[in-house]
Amino acid sequence: MRLDWASLLELLRQSERVVLTSHVRPDCDALGSELGMAGILEALGKDVRIVNAQATPANLKWIDPRGKIESLAEKVRPADLADRDLFIVLDTSAWAQLGAMGDVAKSMREKVLVIDHHVSEDDLSDRWFKDTSAEATARIVYEIGLRLKVPLTEAIATPLYAGLSTDTGGFRFPSASGESFRVAARLVDAGASPTAIYRELFEQDSLARLNLVGRTLAGAATSHDGKVILSTVRQSDIKEVKALPSDTEDLVNLTLAVKGTEVAVICIEQPDGRIKVSFRSRGPVDCNALAARFGGGGHKAAAGAIVDGPFDAARDRIMAAVDEAWKAAA
Repeated sequence: MRLDWASLLELLRQSERVVLTSHVRPDCDALGSELGMAGILEALGKDVRIVNAQATPANLKWIDPRGKIESLAEKVRPADLADRDLFIVLDTSAWAQLGAMGDVAKSMREKVLVIDHHVSEDDLSDRWFKDTSAEATARIVYEIGLRLKVPLTEAIATPLYAGLSTDTGGFRFPSASGESFRVAARLVDAGASPTAIYRELFEQDSLARLNLVGRTLAGAATSHDGKVILSTVRQSDIKEVKALPSDTEDLVNLTLAVKGTEVAVICIEQPDGRIKVSFRSRGPVDCNALAARFGGGGHKAAAGAIVDGPFDAARDRIMAAVDEAWKAAA
């Protein structure tokens, strides 16, 4: 952990023009942390922009009702950010996960601050604020707001609740603690609506998404007496059911529902031929160590990486690594 509260708070107070960014394929913790941090800094009178490499996925646009989040994929140019005196990277510590915003960060490296809860890291910055014991980056942002004495508003509480709840798997992952629930309660008291957030997250599936879920689960295969489960998604699967790329999110967690599963792996073919692999574990297998073998990272219980194709060869390499990790942990 790197938790120098005094230096962090002083830096935030001194900075006037801030840009926030996070990883490609942003999830609720990434987007929620950005929006929560933006609300906190704006309450202090700061000029804040949120700029990601990619546009917000269609299924998560609800989290940003003001349209605060911009992207390089739309109208923002790197030169437009030259006036920023602080560049905050949230919810990732890896160059590869920043996409095109990584080049912007490199050009402004002396201004970069990383706020994250993941274990793995690259040399993004000389200024770090990391708490690997935090269940979500949204939790760290909440604590920042608390120490800056910024009143919680609905606009701050809602995205932070979304990030906290999703990164704890609806408060069912081992990372969720009693304090997680107490923080969640404070966010609800400030205006976050668990009912509305749940509806947006889990009751907006298209028929195409459900068809993709069915196809993925039907093709899942187990090994090690049912303790390890592997599922795959090819580009042909997505096209044949007319699904969106964002419809693949969270599929790996569905396979954990299979009784007896301790390790879940999903390999998702990307349009450029690379494979996005996600690891989940609720046993001794270390997902972060597995992902690190392929240039990725995350947490012990959940991690991911991008692996070069071709697909079948990549899947075989991934499963060989999983088999090795399983045997070592047994």
